[in-house]
This record gives sequence, structure tokens and C-alpha cells, in this order.
Amino acid sequence: MPMSEEERRLLKELELGLIADDPHLAMELLSGYPSRRIPPGLVPGSLVCLLAFAIVAAGIGSQEPAAVVVGLMLLVLGGCLLLNRPATRSGPQRGGATG
Repeated sequence: MPMSEEERRLLKELELGLIADDPHLAMELLSGYPSRRIPPGLVPGSLVCLLAFAIVAAGIGSQEPAAVVVGLMLLVLGGCLLLNRPATRSGPQRGGATG
């Protein structure tokens, strides 16, 4: 079933609104090949966590408390990197002076 002129006009308005709101997403959708988005802290956080687990295991095996403490601190750092999400802007932007 073909679209009516009203439906075409509404679709065009939605398309232009998307391009104005998020041009990067609009270009991905129009190209047909959306890019893969890997969270920014995934790789470094995972590597730090793996290293931390190895240090904790080695510290427990050798009964070295300093290595266990360092490993646990690295584990916390790796967890922070994994869970860190960039701030997303939602809603209208507010500018100007307050008061």
C-alpha cells in the first residue's frame, strides 16, 4: 500500500528531526552499516582486572600480603574502568547565566 502525502510529510519531518538531534546516528542508519560501539573502558578495565586476579593469586600462593593488597587495589581500579560510563546528554541544552 503506497503512503499518502501526509504520511510522506510526517516521515520527512521525523527524518529531519533525527538528523538535527543526532547526526552521527542518522548517518549510520542511512549508510545501512551501523558501527560497533565498544564501551570505552571495556578493554583496559578487563586487562587490569585480569592482571589484578593474577597478582592476588600469586600473593596468596606466596603468602605475600603486600602483593594481595596491590592486587586488590588494581581490582578496584579495573572495576571502576569497567563500570565507568560517559555522561550522556538528554533533554534540551541549557545555556546562559543562571540567577
